[in-house]
Amino acid sequence: MDLRLCFENKAGVSIDDTGAFKHYAGNYLAGFDVEWAGSVSIPHADKKTPNMEPLWQVRIENASPACRDYLCEYLTRNPMCGYYVHVYEGHP
Repeated sequence: MDLRLCFENKAGVSIDDTGAFKHYAGNYLAGFDVEWAGSVSIPHADKKTPNMEPLWQVRIENASPACRDYLCEYLTRNPMCGYYVHVYEGHP
């Protein structure tokens, strides 16, 4: 399966520089094989804030169910400061 992680900024937090956010997300997800995927809009019903801006995103291609489960557990145990992380699952 392919996983897409989208990062929705919390109130008062926004990193508008692509390089800075790539570095931040890369450090946060250092134990995972992530690929930078730019920005994307997600359904408004999925968002936690009324913000209409696109979200930064990374992808994990060909993730195993064990990788997905560990990622979700990691995100719960270690929330990303300043961001909500949305995880979407797809199949190639």
